Amino acid sequence: MRGCISIFKRNLPWSRTPPRTASVSFNAPGTSSLKFSFKSTLAAAAIICVAPALLSSQSALAQSAPPSAPPGAASGAPGTPKTEVPEEDDFSSTPFTEYGEFNEEADEAAETRFFQTGRFFGISAGAGFEGVAGNRGSLWQGGFPALDLRVHYWFDFSFAMAMAITSAKHSFSDFQGNAISVNLLRLGLDLKYYFDVHNLASAITFANPYLVIGAGNYSKTQSNENLPADSDSALGFTAGAGFEFPVKPRKVYFNLEGKLHFVTFKDTDTTNYVKFGVPNLNGEFYTVTGSFLFTW
Repeated sequence: MRGCISIFKRNLPWSRTPPRTASVSFNAPGTSSLKFSFKSTLAAAAIICVAPALLSSQSALAQSAPPSAPPGAASGAPGTPKTEVPEEDDFSSTPFTEYGEFNEEADEAAETRFFQTGRFFGISAGAGFEGVAGNRGSLWQGGFPALDLRVHYWFDFSFAMAMAITSAKHSFSDFQGNAISVNLLRLGLDLKYYFDVHNLASAITFANPYLVIGAGNYSKTQSNENLPADSDSALGFTAGAGFEFPVKPRKVYFNLEGKLHFVTFKDTDTTNYVKFGVPNLNGEFYTVTGSFLFTW
């Protein structure tokens, strides 16, 4: 580069030394002689100075250009690294990719049918018999009539809830020979499950069978004219089954139901009645009731 600058300085008009004219003659047979002046010298110097700059710029552009993709990268041909090949999304149906509300349409149809043809509330009243099993049953007598009053609520065609009050009277003679009157009262909550009988025989469909389980408070009050009243209460459970015969569909039904009651009172393990052949007062209660159910 310094050589280029010196050549320019020597050939500039205002340089200290007068410009030199380079005359070179070429004499060839049949040709005229050629002469090169200082102008030719300047042009040659310019070419010598500019050519390296152009070559360096082209080299820089070549180095900055991104590397070309290897052949077959776009098509995923064999020999191309798997990390450089884009993976395609897999939208195939599997149990983990499928989504649904799980029979949403069937549930909505069942709810619509229930609101159109189902029952919501009901009141029933009836009577029946309450018996006692086991050792207590060998001592106690009576149990008729057993009065039953309930308030019902239906969740759907299969499940219903009822708040029940049942009362019955019994009697027995104590170890001193006194006649004892017993009033047994139950206040409980029952859950009913109705079977799906649409595809069964017409007789079963008409009977509309169901199962019932529940829990409640059992109160026992023993009284005598000569003795103070003796009261006791305990938590008990019940299980049973029944039939619901339609008298007027969606309006009036007749219920026939049997239940077994499991409850333990304070005098269950008493030995006061051993001389009567009763070692204790173990035993369950059972009820059989019939009632009319009014629904809306």
